[in-house]
Amino acid sequence: MIPPRPRHFLPILLLLLLGGCKSAAEMLYPPKPTDPLDGYNGLAQAGINTEMDWGPKQSFLLSDYKALKEDQARLRSELERATAEKDNLKRQLNSDGTALEQEKRRRAEIEAQFELKNQKLREQEATILSLRIEKAKLEQANLLSKIEALKQSMTEPPSNVVEAAATPPGRH
Repeated sequence: MIPPRPRHFLPILLLLLLGGCKSAAEMLYPPKPTDPLDGYNGLAQAGINTEMDWGPKQSFLLSDYKALKEDQARLRSELERATAEKDNLKRQLNSDGTALEQEKRRRAEIEAQFELKNQKLREQEATILSLRIEKAKLEQANLLSKIEALKQSMTEPPSNVVEAAATPPGRH
């Protein structure tokens, strides 16, 4: 058998259900213009996307969103510009690197040619020096032979030499 319920339980239950319906009804209807939690105070303004339509909280979000989109577009264009500049600098660096390598090769070739010419010049100078030594030896030998010839001519009395102290013939 079911115990009997008190009679005052049913009215309390009905009051709770009625109070719950009133709270749920307030959720279904838009807030009053004077409601401080709505985000705006005052009467509706004419036009689209006005503060009255969106409320200050939503308009701040919208303006922040628009500002962020503009910043994103600006940053994207700066990124593209920086990327293009980076690519341009990479190409320039590569071409400068290639030019540097070519310059190094040309410099090495020129230095090798310079060293070869210096070696040839040293060989020619050595040849010239040896030829000058040979010439000096020949000139020395020539001078020695002339000295020998002069010595021999000085030791032999000349056959037609007349003494200077003697009186010339025919004048006494």
